[in-house]
Amino acid sequence: KIKYRSRGAAEPTQPPSNLMSVAATANQDTLKTFKRVKLRSKKKLDWAIFKIDKKTKEIVPDKTSEDEKEKKGIDGLVKNLDDLQPRYAIFDHEFKTKDGRLTSKLYFIGFTPENANQEDRVIYAQALKTFRDGLHGIFPASFSEKNEILKQFGGAAEEEEEDEDEDFD
Repeated sequence: KIKYRSRGAAEPTQPPSNLMSVAATANQDTLKTFKRVKLRSKKKLDWAIFKIDKKTKEIVPDKTSEDEKEKKGIDGLVKNLDDLQPRYAIFDHEFKTKDGRLTSKLYFIGFTPENANQEDRVIYAQALKTFRDGLHGIFPASFSEKNEILKQFGGAAEEEEEDEDEDFD
């Protein structure tokens, strides 16, 4: 038999074997942490950051507002995001409405820094929709820079590090 193939058609390729073939899923600790951010209680959290454990392929809590003693609110959340690693976060954004009432919205933040490792970017992108859709009562938001998050939620902008050794006069 002769097999015909159209010119220029690419051969199907398989993803590298080291990439996760199945999207990561949230474990019970993750769901409990989410509830602590969502519900109004004595042990309420302002925010929580989640990561994917590459060994277990589970989304697990990484850091929470309970761990951060210096900065509160969005400033504490952003301070605890890694510059090179994608992460998911849940943030309870409290604000005043135009008529002066205090209210809040729960945000799901997908943070993928532009300089993150490509494999990590793919793994987090694969798990994003399933994880986000499993959490109810949230507003989705995606960011690639910390200053974008601070700008969106009214935090103090991070200052760029300057190299004091160089002088361009």
